[in-house]
Amino acid sequence: MGYIIYHCKLLAFGLGRRACPGSGLAQRLVSLSLGSLIQCFEWERIGEEEVDMTEGGGLTMPRARPLVAMCRARAFVGKILHESG
Repeated sequence: MGYIIYHCKLLAFGLGRRACPGSGLAQRLVSLSLGSLIQCFEWERIGEEEVDMTEGGGLTMPRARPLVAMCRARAFVGKILHESG
């Protein structure tokens, strides 16, 4: 018996007529959220060792060892939240 093997890539939002109508919004929201985290917080490693970038298994390419970091809100974030509230 012959078997056909299909090599598929992950299509998170689909393609063609069945494409997700919210894919553009989702991609913009992820970019905005990541940018806000980088802009509004100071990030530091915990410990002196280098960050291990080894990939784990799975569809989403998780890290083999989770990243552990400490964040602290920047000074201007407190002022903005205090003024808006």
